[in-house]
Amino acid sequence: MGKLDIAKGQILYKKGAPVNDVAIILKGSFTLTDETGVRLSAGNGSILGAFHPSGSNYRYNFQAAEDSTLFVYDYTDEDDLENAIKATPTIAPVMVSASINLLNNLADTLSELYEAGGQLCRGTQANYNDYKNICARLMIMPQQFEGINVLVPPEKPDILNSWQVDLCRACLDKNDLLRKEFYPADIRFCVGTIMLAAQLAQNIQREIDKLQAFIQQLKDDTDEFNREYHSQKAKFDDAQRQEAMESGSGNLPQIKNALTTILAFAEIDRSLGDAFGRDIRAFMQAPDKAEKSTEMRRLRGDITNNFYTIYEAAFFKSLTAEDVPAEVKMFLLFGFVDEELAGEDNTAELYKYTILWEDDPQGRVLPACHWLKKIYNGEVPPSKDEFDNDWPDHLKEEVRQGNLTQEQADAMLEDRKAMTTFELHNMITGANKMTYGSIFSFIPAFYAQSVNRPLENCLVTTQRATEELNHIRDLDFGCFYRPAYASYPQLKINRFDYHEEILPYIILMPNYGSRGVMWQEIEGRKRTTPAHLVISILHSEDLFSTLIRMCAQFRWEMCKRIQGVHYSDITDPSLTSEYVNYLQFYKKNSSLSADMKEKVKSSLKRNNNSYGNVFASEYELFLKCESEGLPRLNKVSREILFKYCTFSQKYRDNLMINPQYKPLIERWHIGRDDRARTLELFSRKILTQTKELPEEVQLEAEYLNR
Repeated sequence: MGKLDIAKGQILYKKGAPVNDVAIILKGSFTLTDETGVRLSAGNGSILGAFHPSGSNYRYNFQAAEDSTLFVYDYTDEDDLENAIKATPTIAPVMVSASINLLNNLADTLSELYEAGGQLCRGTQANYNDYKNICARLMIMPQQFEGINVLVPPEKPDILNSWQVDLCRACLDKNDLLRKEFYPADIRFCVGTIMLAAQLAQNIQREIDKLQAFIQQLKDDTDEFNREYHSQKAKFDDAQRQEAMESGSGNLPQIKNALTTILAFAEIDRSLGDAFGRDIRAFMQAPDKAEKSTEMRRLRGDITNNFYTIYEAAFFKSLTAEDVPAEVKMFLLFGFVDEELAGEDNTAELYKYTILWEDDPQGRVLPACHWLKKIYNGEVPPSKDEFDNDWPDHLKEEVRQGNLTQEQADAMLEDRKAMTTFELHNMITGANKMTYGSIFSFIPAFYAQSVNRPLENCLVTTQRATEELNHIRDLDFGCFYRPAYASYPQLKINRFDYHEEILPYIILMPNYGSRGVMWQEIEGRKRTTPAHLVISILHSEDLFSTLIRMCAQFRWEMCKRIQGVHYSDITDPSLTSEYVNYLQFYKKNSSLSADMKEKVKSSLKRNNNSYGNVFASEYELFLKCESEGLPRLNKVSREILFKYCTFSQKYRDNLMINPQYKPLIERWHIGRDDRARTLELFSRKILTQTKELPEEVQLEAEYLNR
């Protein structure tokens, strides 16, 4: 049929497709895989498809392991295969060697499956004895699984001890001699050897199919026992670790088979669990885990999709389970799935953080799994989706698109489980990827190679996050204050405007990452609701700097929300309108020197002409440097920032000796004092009609004293 070039990662033949042609690899290599984890390699000279009868179906997926060149021939019977070999006599010896090598790989696979089947039987029976001992230690009655005692290992395939396989091994051992002296002697030697190899490969494949079916059936038959065993073993291991900690012993039992424990607890479909386990093992073996090849992107995508399916099942199970294994808690908190993938030291650290985790007494800083629990309990609404739709708007959009009927949407409106599922597959999945830092190499599972700092320096505890946020509030006291109003009909006051502080939720994503994101500034349409800030629970960057940038995002978006379409209208002064005006017309601003104008130009270029990003970068300098009297901003940006993001009293007092800040502070104090006098007169008027000031008036008085 002709020459064919195929790029790395592309699939030549898919499993189950009909065998209509064969392809000789002229350059490159291919990987042959199936859904059970069998993996074969085919290099230069291999005849892809030759080990399948013509007209049958491919047993494997044939994927290019590198950029490859092939020559493809029609394949309807053995004569076509013979003609393909004879058509390329110069490389026929190479084709024989490649066929023998692939045949040996098949024989090795058969041998490994035989050993795996036997080990599975023996291991299951050993686990059953261990299960009964564990139940005795836990003082519970073990369930009876009588079928396990009569498990019979598979019989060794006769073909493994046959003269054909012995010949195959001998050909591989003497490959250099045969390729130099025997194969080139006559093209018929090459044809005959490849034909015999193809027949033997088909016989071996039938035995492989039998053993794979045996292992699959054995797993189906013992699935219920394995779930029960790993559930009780997790309880026993947790009890042992607790005893070791209480006794002060540093020798905690190691975590082993964590993924098996997680899958058993989640009670997900075993085929999905097996696929996830295979993908995790393939990812562990990948030399470059951030590689952008098609194969690695597919692998990371499969891991991500299955991870969240398992996460959802494990989370809902944890809501009703009496005992949640430590491995599952680590999975929900940190994305931990496997002790080998995470590394022994990291696994020990994550276990320590899990059992010592302390919740925020105020309920404002919380891990993703605890946030999902608040939604499930009806304490908070779900976050907005990527199109800025809240839960009711999302359901309306689903009805509009025909994905839901109106009756289904009405039923789901108050369905807390549906809300929680929406949050997991909307905000959690999106924010988890964004906070990771690199969306192209992201997987939600924790792995050792992603760690570039000691975990103890990265862990974001509720106390640490609260302290850093309070530090920002101490600098920019008005950051989370919102304009609000109240009415007092009994006092004949229709409207009283005041400022109310609404602290945000800080939601800790289950990953090791480097970014923080302000997901939304309000909940729904009500402006006096908390913002949602998200950050990795294991954050590799400076937490204070990241929180400052998140607060800057909040400042900018909240101002836009309040101002609406007038957010950039300079006739209606606000943080965004004055900043947009400053950045749009900086070239004409006489207050800026030529050097300053060049710096503004560079800042815009560095931030892709995003006014919000320029504001965030200058806001960070404002809080970190300008608050200490270290000038880093130009006159215009300093005045805007001080006007709308004013420092608290102690920082203003310290800066009064600074000639750059003294006039700004004096001007701000004049405005503040005017508002305070107005409020005092208003308060006196109210106190003539009632004994106690309303709460909103007291809040405004506190705000003006900051």
